[in-house]
Amino acid sequence: MVGLLRRKHFYYLLKTGFASKIHQQTFAVSTVKKSRINLLRLEEELSEIHLRLSRVSIENLPYQKFIEKYDRPHTFFYIDPPYYGCEDYYGKTIFHRDDFMKLRDVLSSIQGKFIMSINNVAEIRRLYSGFTIEDVETAYHVSQKRKVVELLIRNY
Repeated sequence: MVGLLRRKHFYYLLKTGFASKIHQQTFAVSTVKKSRINLLRLEEELSEIHLRLSRVSIENLPYQKFIEKYDRPHTFFYIDPPYYGCEDYYGKTIFHRDDFMKLRDVLSSIQGKFIMSINNVAEIRRLYSGFTIEDVETAYHVSQKRKVVELLIRNY
């Protein structure tokens, strides 16, 4: 029973968590809408999650060590750092402004391929000018009608 309760709690966090923040976390909780969790489908949904994640490894490593550990010619990395100017959003000691330059240097020497999504600011364009940079129009929130341009940066 304890394992099931823990899984339910974890599942709840997956379904309602927002932005992977460590500091000042926010969750989609409402006092007027019903929960998005359907306990009648919980076992089925956990089974689907299990199948989807059965070949996934989850690591808690600094990006440099993670990339070094898994870099191979056949490796593909999706890089999603904090937005430039929002480095403290996920916690004050996790990613710093100078990490954008360090990350660039690490990515410059990898064997594999990467694609990175990041906000569209001049400093990022300058730092990553040696890579392919593509503008992509998106919205930050599902309900948001205003479009913004983000960057996809890649080494292929």
